Amino acid sequence: MSLFAIAIVLIAIGAVVRSIPAGESKVPNKLVGYVFMAAGVGFVLLNIVVVIGVGEVGVKHFLGSVDPEPLDQGVHLVQPLASVERMSVREQSFPAQGGIEQIEAQTSEQLNVTLEVSLLFLISGGNAPDLYDRIGSEEQIKRSIVLNAVRNGVRDAVATKSINEIFSPDRRELAISMKEEIQAKAGDRIEVVDVFVRDIQAPARVREAIEQKLEREQQVAAEEFQTQIIQEQARQQAEEAKGIAEAQGIIAQGLTQEYLTFFYIQQLTNLPEGSLVYVPTEGGIPLIRNLGGGR
Repeated sequence: MSLFAIAIVLIAIGAVVRSIPAGESKVPNKLVGYVFMAAGVGFVLLNIVVVIGVGEVGVKHFLGSVDPEPLDQGVHLVQPLASVERMSVREQSFPAQGGIEQIEAQTSEQLNVTLEVSLLFLISGGNAPDLYDRIGSEEQIKRSIVLNAVRNGVRDAVATKSINEIFSPDRRELAISMKEEIQAKAGDRIEVVDVFVRDIQAPARVREAIEQKLEREQQVAAEEFQTQIIQEQARQQAEEAKGIAEAQGIIAQGLTQEYLTFFYIQQLTNLPEGSLVYVPTEGGIPLIRNLGGGR
């Protein structure tokens, strides 16, 4: 619209200059007038030819009326008096440029926590005309839809979680709940791609209670591990005693009088000369003999 107004002004100036009678000037007035008029025509062409860049969508509007059909990327011809609003349909971060949004929320136990959250979202090209008609430019959409959806969605998601779930090492589950709530608040106006939970802060007394709970859990886990070690040692000792008892039972069954006599005679043959041996008797009183000594 502004380019078209400039074009009209230039054409009008050219027409006026062209109609002025030639004076002593060396430059013909007609030539100057034609230059102004050509510049005006150039601005008209710039106003009717619209180029939509890659990753963008155009919304055409004229005199308060918004065209429901978006302009896809490429070159388009529009009426000279129409204006075109460009919107990005690529993934965008909120807050922009890697920033974070600090949000205070309450857990299911009514404990206050402060979360640092960011998200990726995109605007559907098909919804761009309707969004522009109802809300406005891309920046207005971010302030109206995205910001409100993020704040309300995060608070609703945290309200369903306990303080232990909020401070769980696995924050992905919390981020998924936030994404679902934010998408529900935004509806089909934007698409929430992903949500990131950067940091979570709680009041000092809550942090101390959580730290004490974690210490107790670690202590209980260490005691349970020590108990398992003791139980394993006892089991091994029992198995060892059982093996010894079974071995002794087998040995006791094999120690017959005949085997003992045979073993005794066999050992006598292996003793060196001059060795003292005990000779069993029926009366139970052993006799001592010297092998090879003649006694």
